[in-house]
Amino acid sequence: MAGELMALEAMERYSPLGPDFLTWLCIRIIEGEMPTLDNIPLEFTIKGPITLEGSGGEATKVTLAGEEAPGSPEFCSALSEGKKLIRARLVLVEGADEYEFTLNGETFDFGSVKIPVPKVPDLDQYLSDRVAAFQHLAEIIDRLYEAWLPLRLTPDEWKKETAAWRRLGKRLNQNG
Repeated sequence: MAGELMALEAMERYSPLGPDFLTWLCIRIIEGEMPTLDNIPLEFTIKGPITLEGSGGEATKVTLAGEEAPGSPEFCSALSEGKKLIRARLVLVEGADEYEFTLNGETFDFGSVKIPVPKVPDLDQYLSDRVAAFQHLAEIIDRLYEAWLPLRLTPDEWKKETAAWRRLGKRLNQNG
């Protein structure tokens, strides 16, 4: 029982980190400022649907669908209001490999994952390659999270970062 309670307490205490991370990642994608891992550039794009959620007010959650969702006036308004991404459909290109997946920022679950797997005649090898490709995708997201965490744990820097999101949302909304 004590282990379950500790896990519940941790989930409640750290649950905002997932949406913070996903919002940070998507803002980096929009601004074209993606970090590299092992000097290998990562090319991300955001597709719809995306879901944003605020901490209060009348409309706390908004879901936007379609290829243009990340640049839409609704997305910009949600950002400028301080809403954070809780779910996004992403495409990651790493070298010749392309991964497409939905990332749930609240649980860090992956959904509807399309992974690069070469065609091989052996079923066991095919399944092994799929598992390895999925593990590689999860490792990339984990490493991006590890790169992001020091920013999130520095209160002054994090406050500047979130203020920049709101300004970006307002700027994009004015230009769109």
